[in-house]
Amino acid sequence: MRDVTDADLDAVVGLFLQYLAFYEHAADEQRVREFLTARFASDDTLLLVAEVTPGGAVVGLAQAYQSWSSVSLGPVWVLNDLFVDPSARGSGAGRALVREICDRAKEAGAIRVSLATAWDNVAAQGLYESEGFARDVSFLHYAKVTGG
Repeated sequence: MRDVTDADLDAVVGLFLQYLAFYEHAADEQRVREFLTARFASDDTLLLVAEVTPGGAVVGLAQAYQSWSSVSLGPVWVLNDLFVDPSARGSGAGRALVREICDRAKEAGAIRVSLATAWDNVAAQGLYESEGFARDVSFLHYAKVTGG
């Protein structure tokens, strides 16, 4: 696991396009490239990549955003994106990415790491639960599309 670099941009764009397709959200390559380039340039995200072998091909990505919890009165991180190329699934890359995000969140003083995944993404649910994540039983989470 390592922080993304400018040299990873093409690989990360390719993975991100696959990630969006997995969740049935179409986006053109240029729009994805602009979004990721803006994330690289800002300080609002942590974007990590995984390689099966050091210096090898980038096979996975994880992106987390820092936020705040008013109820807990402290910082929280949102693991917003996690994707591993299908050819590298089972290699431990996803687990390593999740662990690195959690380790970095802890080092930064975050109270917790939260995430969401699709109801039918049973593989991801198994990974998250095996890493100590629990389904929220206290709150229902809602979202409203406002544009874009």
